[in-house]
Amino acid sequence: MNSTTLMTLEIFTMNTSIDEARAALIAAAVFSLFSAAASAQVHPEKPTYKYEKCYGVARAGMNDCFFASNSCAGTLTKDNDPRAWIYVPQGTCKKITGGTLEPPK
Repeated sequence: MNSTTLMTLEIFTMNTSIDEARAALIAAAVFSLFSAAASAQVHPEKPTYKYEKCYGVARAGMNDCFFASNSCAGTLTKDNDPRAWIYVPQGTCKKITGGTLEPPK
């Protein structure tokens, strides 16, 4: 082989390695994003007792629900958001000031 052929072969090998490295880096980044999104989704387990969803009484950071602007349990930013709910024992919600069994319309 002459020096031009060897140089071309080395450049091809180097470019292939860079392309493979880029592909691996992109794959790792995409995997990382999906992993972060999946781990951020926290859905509480349903209670083992008879329960009801009580809207409007959750404290900030203590909600059990997920809704349009709040996708994870425990991420509520203000107290008593009418869209947020928590699990309470059946028959309890109406006894709590501000509690309702119906989501806002």
